[in-house]
Amino acid sequence: MGSSRDKLECPLWSSVGHPANRNGTTRSGHHCDYVLVMLIGMLVLAVPVGLLIGTVGVGGVLLPPALVHLGGFGVPAAAGTSSWAFLFTGVAGTLAYARHGTIPWPLAGRLALGAAPAAVAGALVNGLVPPLVVWLVLGSITLGAGAHRLRRGSGGDRTALPTATAVVTGAVVGFGSALTGTGGPVLLVPVLSLLGVAPLAAVAAGQLIQLPLAAFAVLGYGTTGSVHYGLGTLLGVVAAAAVVAGARFARRLPGTRLRQVSAGILLGVGVFLFTLPFWPS
Repeated sequence: MGSSRDKLECPLWSSVGHPANRNGTTRSGHHCDYVLVMLIGMLVLAVPVGLLIGTVGVGGVLLPPALVHLGGFGVPAAAGTSSWAFLFTGVAGTLAYARHGTIPWPLAGRLALGAAPAAVAGALVNGLVPPLVVWLVLGSITLGAGAHRLRRGSGGDRTALPTATAVVTGAVVGFGSALTGTGGPVLLVPVLSLLGVAPLAAVAAGQLIQLPLAAFAVLGYGTTGSVHYGLGTLLGVVAAAAVVAGARFARRLPGTRLRQVSAGILLGVGVFLFTLPFWPS
């Protein structure tokens, strides 16, 4: 086992704000070559994360586990750092979808109204809820939404919800997304799918809701020093570029094909979430 000093000797890890440089609690034996491989691996992973966020909205679920299992982050630090990265993907996704007039602004605004304050609460109680419970609940919702969309075939075509329904939905999504550090679309898109909202409208609304969710989640995690801005910025910039490409792909898909693609990805992510608690730390 390396000493705390051994863990702090790599300038590269220090430059991206790894938690070891604050309290020396990360895994031992992090030498610069190993750190470089992990950093490259997480940056490479940010590409499919961004593509999935831009296309179907559920890519953010991959980032916190990568920070835990590849980077040695604790769960709160992984969630806080991911939330910071999602500010970048939220800006990129919102601009990409708004440019083509596909964001349902009234729906997105009501969702954000409920989501923003709930995100702070979710960030503050992150350490109190067992991760197993969090991932299994999120996996159940995602699997259910994928199966529902696949079974219905044509899927829903709504672009609006009653005000009370939208605000309550936003609050549930805000709390759950901040709790897990997975970004707004990961939970929002499956829930909106179950409520009959059209796939493209759900993904577009998810881009906008990332902004207040991520901002308030970072506010909550920042109070406990659980946001590592250097690495989060690198991941966010790479993922944001991929979001733009994913949004372009989603807009070009016919509605039926987009529903099929999103259903398949939701099912795959649901299975991933069910297996996640059993991964070795």
